Amino acid sequence: MANLYVTAVPPADLNRNTEWFMYPGVWTTYILILFFSWLIVLSIFACSPGMAWTIVNLSHFAITYHFFHWKKGTPFAEDQGIYNRLTWWEQMDNGKQLTRNRKFLTVVPLVLMHSIAKPFCVSFHVLVGTIKCALLYLIASHTTDYRHPMLFFNTVAVIVLVVAKFPNMHKVRIFGINADK
Repeated sequence: MANLYVTAVPPADLNRNTEWFMYPGVWTTYILILFFSWLIVLSIFACSPGMAWTIVNLSHFAITYHFFHWKKGTPFAEDQGIYNRLTWWEQMDNGKQLTRNRKFLTVVPLVLMHSIAKPFCVSFHVLVGTIKCALLYLIASHTTDYRHPMLFFNTVAVIVLVVAKFPNMHKVRIFGINADK
């Protein structure tokens, strides 16, 4: 008798805390949330487009750093505590490094940074090259008129977010900050 049952391949990520990021359309929704956040900030605060991007970038930094790189565990009891010592970033893709999702979430702060720091890009161009420099600063520097306080805050936010996403930083707690007791 032939096989009567269909064999199903289990999904790559069984963690309910991070599996939502595997769904189709999440990347597009993520980008749209950032864009509509910019429109809302632009409308409510009646500020310049550059200042609105700076507010969105710093808000994105605060929210994603807290939820992706600081908060540990899952809100679900079914995992029986196996993720209690891991942040969301460490749980994503079962801890596999350099996946498409991780690369996407690493590029987002870099793209947000572009219109904030183009003057830095000119001197940085010699070291890194035109392609990486253009990627590094995509949205924020053109619109802030290169004002230095915004440049500094946005650069610090991007550096912290990108360094936290390096594969070498997986399960690393600098100076024991946020380490398990």
